[in-house]
Amino acid sequence: MIFEDGSDTTLAARQLLLSNKDHLNCPHLELLGLPQFLERAQAVRLTRHEKETLVEQATILIDQFYAHLPFKRARYATDPVQRFRLLLAQLDHHPNDRTFHDQMIQAFLRLRDAHTYYGLPAPYRGSFAFLPFRMDCFGEPRHRKFLVTNVLDGFDHPRFGVGAEIILWQGMPLELAIEREADRGFGCNRAARFVRGMKQMTKRDLTLALPPDEYSVVLQYIPYKDGPSKGSPEQFCIALPWSVAMAFLPEIQRVTSRSSLNQSLAELKQLSQILFHRQMMAPAAQANPDAVSRFPQVFDFQYTGGLRQPNGINPQDLRDPANPDKKFGYLRIKTFELDPADENADAFVEEFKRILEQMQQKAPHGLILDVRSNPGGVIAAAERILQLMTPVKIEPARFHFINSQFTRQIAYSMKDAESNVLTEGQKEWHPWVMDLLSSVTSGDFVTAGRTLTDPNLANGEVRCYQGPVTLLIDASCYSATDIFAAGFQDHGIGSIIGVDENTGGGGANRWTHAELLEKLQGVAPHVPLRKLPRDAQIGVAIRRSSRVGRYAGSFLEDEGVKREFAHIATRNDILNNDQDLLAFACSKLGAEPIRSLTIVKAEILEDDGVSLIVETFNLFRIDCFVDGFQQCSFAVHDGVNVFWVPTGGLPFLPPSQIRVESYAKITDELVGVELKLVGNATFKFVSSTAVAAP
Repeated sequence: MIFEDGSDTTLAARQLLLSNKDHLNCPHLELLGLPQFLERAQAVRLTRHEKETLVEQATILIDQFYAHLPFKRARYATDPVQRFRLLLAQLDHHPNDRTFHDQMIQAFLRLRDAHTYYGLPAPYRGSFAFLPFRMDCFGEPRHRKFLVTNVLDGFDHPRFGVGAEIILWQGMPLELAIEREADRGFGCNRAARFVRGMKQMTKRDLTLALPPDEYSVVLQYIPYKDGPSKGSPEQFCIALPWSVAMAFLPEIQRVTSRSSLNQSLAELKQLSQILFHRQMMAPAAQANPDAVSRFPQVFDFQYTGGLRQPNGINPQDLRDPANPDKKFGYLRIKTFELDPADENADAFVEEFKRILEQMQQKAPHGLILDVRSNPGGVIAAAERILQLMTPVKIEPARFHFINSQFTRQIAYSMKDAESNVLTEGQKEWHPWVMDLLSSVTSGDFVTAGRTLTDPNLANGEVRCYQGPVTLLIDASCYSATDIFAAGFQDHGIGSIIGVDENTGGGGANRWTHAELLEKLQGVAPHVPLRKLPRDAQIGVAIRRSSRVGRYAGSFLEDEGVKREFAHIATRNDILNNDQDLLAFACSKLGAEPIRSLTIVKAEILEDDGVSLIVETFNLFRIDCFVDGFQQCSFAVHDGVNVFWVPTGGLPFLPPSQIRVESYAKITDELVGVELKLVGNATFKFVSSTAVAAP
C-alpha cells in the first residue's frame, strides 16, 4: 500500500483560494493551518465574570424560554439547567477556555436541537475548519459506499479526485466513524444525525463546534476510475491536514423574528458553494431570461425539452419511458430566505408563482419539487406557496410558547394592553397572552397553538399549477423546510419521495439571545437578561410548532416529516446530477392521472344568472361559487360543458367573481370511494365577461 502526504497539495489549493479572496468578496479572509488557529485562539481568554455571564444567561434562556424543554428532558433524559448550575459551580476547574466552551457546547448538544445552540465568541465565531474535498454516499445503511464528489481548485492529485472511494477514516470503517461523529452533533433523529455527522467529517462551523482533535486525517481509498490507476482495486493512504478559514462568510441575519433557519447548515452550505462551486456563483448570460429564475440563489428549474443550464440537471432526464409523451418539470428551492426585510415574503411568492405558470405551460403532466438540503428561512415563504399547488384551503402551522414563570409574567404585564397600541416587541407575545395566563390552572407545558402566517395571506392566491406534484426530501431539510414539507403532506398536495427516512425534524421558530433581549425592552423589566460578552451568541427555539390537517396536533420537532416513497441514492445519482432519482420521480408522476379544469367563458345574464362554459378532463363534478357563496353543483363530462349558474339570493348584484371547484372519484384504501377536491379556477368579471384573476 502506498502512503502519501497531501500537505503540499492542500497548501497549493489553499493559496489559490486565498489569491481569489477579493473575487469572492472576502477581503479579510485568512487561511491557517489548524495548529496556527489553535495557538491564536488560546491567546484570547475570557474573564471569570464573562464566563459567569454566559452560563447565567444560558440558564435563563433554557429554563424559562426554551419551548421544547419538557419534551427534550423526557426524550433524551437530559437536564441542561442542572448542567449549567454545575458548570457555574465548577468554573475554577477548567484550566483553559477550550474546556469551558466544550462544556457549554455539550449542554446544548444533548438537546439535539440545531435551533438552540451556544455560539462561541471570537476568534471561533465566523471561522470554519475544512478538508480539501467533499464526499457523499450511496447505498443502503450499513452497506453505504462513500465517494469524493468535489475537491478544491488547485488540489491536483493523480489518484485522489472525484469518484475516489473512501474506505477507512483514521483506520476505522468510514460509516462507523460517521456514526460516532453523529452522536456528537445536533441531529435529532437517526437520519438527521447521520447526515450531520457526514458533513462534520469534512467541514465544521467553529462557532458551534470546537475544532477537530486531530491536525490531519489519514484516509484509505480506492482511486477514481479515470485516474492513472483506472479504478483498480489497489488501495492507497493519504494524510490531509485541516485548514481553518477566518472572516470567510458574511453573517446571516434575520430582520424578522418569524423565521425558522438552521444557521449552521445555511453557513456550511454557503461555505461549500464558495469552496467547490465558485464558477456557479456568477450568473451566466442567458439568451432567454425566462429560462432561469430572477433569484438564482433561491430557485433552479428545468422542464422536459428545455435548454440545459450550466451545472444544471439534464432536461433529457425528465422523462418517463412508460409515458413518453408526458412532459415534466423540476423546481428546486434552495432556501426560504430572500429579502430579510420582507417579512411576508411577497417577492418570494411572486417568483415562485411566475415559475409555476411557466411549468403549467411547459410541463403540465407533473412537477418535481426539490427541497433537499434547504436549511429553512422565512416561515411565511414556506407556507404561502402551498396554495399555488392545491385547491384545498391552507391552514398554517400552529406555534406555542412554553408556560414558565417568566413567560407568564410577560403575559401579566400585557394583559390590559390594547392591540392597536402595541410595540413591535409586544406584538410577538400578544396573541398568546390569555393562553399563558390560563396555564396556571390548565397545567399545560405549552400554550395553545396560534398561527404566525396570516391565514388570509396563506389563501390569497389562486392555484396556478394543476398537474400532480411530488416532493423530494432528505434529512438536511430543516426549520422552515420541515414546516413546508409538513404543510405539503398535511394538505394532501402530492406524494413525498425521500432519499432519507424523514426530514431533519426542526419544528420551531428560533430567536437569538440578542433578539429576545430587544423584544423584552419595555415589556418585561423583571427578566434579568443582559448583553453577552465578546459577541458570543445563544439561540433558542422560542415557539414550538405543531401540525394541522391529517396530522393535526402532532409536533415536528425530532420526528420530522416521513417519506412516502423511498429512493436509495445510487452512484449515478451522486456523480451525475441525480439521474436515477429523477427517473424514479418521473415514473411516479407519469402514473398519476391527468385532470384539468378551464373556464372558457363566463357571462352575466340579464335574468339573474351567469352563463358558464368550462372545459374539463377526467373530472366527476364541479361546484360553483359566486362571490364566495356556493350556488350549485353539476356533473361534468370530458370536453366542453355549458351551464347556467343562478345568482339569486346574493347580497350584491351584479356579481364580481365566480369560482369553480372540481372533484374526482378517488378510491381510498380506508374510506373506499370518495369525492376529492382536485382542482379550482377563479375568474373575475369585467363588465359582463369574466377574465382571469391576477
